Amino acid sequence: MIALANYVMRGPLQAYGVVVMAAILAIFFSPIGILAGIVIALVTLRVGVIDGAKTMAAAALVHLILTSFMSGSFAPGLVVVIEFMLPIWVIAVVLRNTNSLGLALQATAFLAGAGLVLAHLMIGDLAQWWLNLFNEVARPMLEEAGVSYPIETIEQMTKMITMLLAMFAALLWFGQVLIARWLQAALYYPGQFQKDFHRLTLPKPVAWTTFGIALASLFMNEWTGGLLGNLFGLLTIILMFQGIAIIHHGVQVKQASSGWLVAMYILLLVFPQAVLVLAIIGMADTFSDFRSRWEPSN
Repeated sequence: MIALANYVMRGPLQAYGVVVMAAILAIFFSPIGILAGIVIALVTLRVGVIDGAKTMAAAALVHLILTSFMSGSFAPGLVVVIEFMLPIWVIAVVLRNTNSLGLALQATAFLAGAGLVLAHLMIGDLAQWWLNLFNEVARPMLEEAGVSYPIETIEQMTKMITMLLAMFAALLWFGQVLIARWLQAALYYPGQFQKDFHRLTLPKPVAWTTFGIALASLFMNEWTGGLLGNLFGLLTIILMFQGIAIIHHGVQVKQASSGWLVAMYILLLVFPQAVLVLAIIGMADTFSDFRSRWEPSN
């Protein structure tokens, strides 16, 4: 990965070549699109905002043209650009201008939250919309294949899909910017990424907002069409990043085994509830500042 980043940083032609190739391959295997986002963020962070925008435009243009040629419509490609290229560039711009991972994480929350609110305003009952989509697309195929399924489970899933997509989007966006920041540090500022990540902190208003939304969702979630619950899930992912930073900092300060970090990531993969645990740790740190207490001087 570092070798690829070094190649991208040789010049604009190299950056365009990698990002365009990633945009083309993403049509056939979408996870490769993550590489395009990382390159866009890296160019923005290291070279400049305009150069990052040009790199994004090159990837977007190629992706839109090929998607239109293959599907007969710009719409699928436009969705990819709006959801998975533009937000990463915006977050990278915030990080470049502020040099703060905390502010970049808040920008991630704002973009994903704005998307949630817009979706609720445009569609209304998102759970019903997902259920209708299932009935139109997936249900006939399942019935034709003779696959049985409990409709109650499907209905429960439709109530969670929007929240899970928002959480995944925030994780994907900020994760790509984090990787780009790590690559930048590895190439030009060795050791700086660890210092920056260990200092990742969200302000108290984020914690209070999360607490308020969680409390309100207990009584008003149905009235808001599930919006409050979706926002709470999104903010949980946002606070999770601070929780992860705290664990990394604790392991480094206490000179503990890296096995603790491996165990943490395994728990995150196996038990989704670990996200909430880390979010609670992050929220508590907002008020208690565990990391300053762990410093050797304290």
